[in-house]
Amino acid sequence: MMASTKHSESIQSCVVTKGGRIVSVIVACVLASLCVSHSAMAQMQLTEENSTVNIVTNSQAGMNSWTIDGQNVLDQQWFWYRVGNDPTGQHSLDTLPATYTSIDAADVGASFTGATFVVSATFSLVGSPSGDGTSDMSIQFKVKNTSGSSTAFHFYEYSNFVLGGAPGDTVQFLNSNAVSQVGSLGSVYENTAATGGSGFAAPMHHEADVVFNTLNKLNSGSPQVLNDSTNAGPGDVTWAFEWDLPIAGGGTSQFSKDISIVVPEPSTWLLVGMAATLIGLFARRKRTV
Repeated sequence: MMASTKHSESIQSCVVTKGGRIVSVIVACVLASLCVSHSAMAQMQLTEENSTVNIVTNSQAGMNSWTIDGQNVLDQQWFWYRVGNDPTGQHSLDTLPATYTSIDAADVGASFTGATFVVSATFSLVGSPSGDGTSDMSIQFKVKNTSGSSTAFHFYEYSNFVLGGAPGDTVQFLNSNAVSQVGSLGSVYENTAATGGSGFAAPMHHEADVVFNTLNKLNSGSPQVLNDSTNAGPGDVTWAFEWDLPIAGGGTSQFSKDISIVVPEPSTWLLVGMAATLIGLFARRKRTV
């Protein structure tokens, strides 16, 4: 993995081309130069105390796991973009040439370069003492219009957290910039905010649904606007935000998001698992009677 320990004397970065092929690796280290394989460079890992987040850098799997006290609560969270009314629709950030830089064990910077824009992001994980059952991640975004003309830049966040178990998760948008998902394995709360340049206090659209409806929409190959549905479930739910950002030539837009997660204590997971097993055994016994 590319994560380094906090206050390390080494900085690791990689450049990824469209389609995810790594074309160069630069490892600046005080003691030695290291040769890292392509497969290892395709992933970043953030770790702090009880929490670990994995980011796949060469596919739209993106953030594909978030483990808190041994329990994974995330299947996929990643980001899509569209410039104006591009008839080919939205594209995930991993389709752009990208540079990832490990700042320390819990923080990573990334830069995605398009023909007329650059998206910069900083991912910061905050864990808790072992057994606390809580974790937090903040992501800061900056979109710079590198062209001389104003543009409408559309940015999407798609989230598929796995808090499952019968009867399934529920998701509710509390307002235009806050969402909550609750399931038997815990709860997720996300808040978003503009931090400068955009002129908007919140995302313009959002969508709550079940897998894989919103993901299919983002990958449809045609321009899409999220439908502003406010809740979904119980079931295998997902949710998404959409920012529609008018950015002047040479200008920037900045916004941030913060995700907080609470999971039960390990003893509670055990009780949930035992209950599910007993329910399954009882159901099978009824069918055989």
